[in-house]
Amino acid sequence: MTTMLNHLPHMKTCAAVLGQLFHRHAQACEARLEERDMTVITATLMRLSERQLNRIGMSRRTLALDVDDLATRADRERQICREVLEIVKCGESRRAIADD
Repeated sequence: MTTMLNHLPHMKTCAAVLGQLFHRHAQACEARLEERDMTVITATLMRLSERQLNRIGMSRRTLALDVDDLATRADRERQICREVLEIVKCGESRRAIADD
């Protein structure tokens, strides 16, 4: 039993290192998926005519930039939505406390 306890600090260190590696791997994997998805989205939009692209505010000349801008706006809107939901959640909690 004492021998197992002597190894406990090393096990905690190993667990911490493995956790960091997993987190980094997950971030790298997410970055690769995002890059692949953006390429597929751009390729799909390239199949549209210039007239069709113009209808949605895009152009073949700037399509990669347009798609990047679209993704940036979507990220910003998701962040705003999370913040609004957090504010509403906090407000409901405060109301519930005030009602008590």
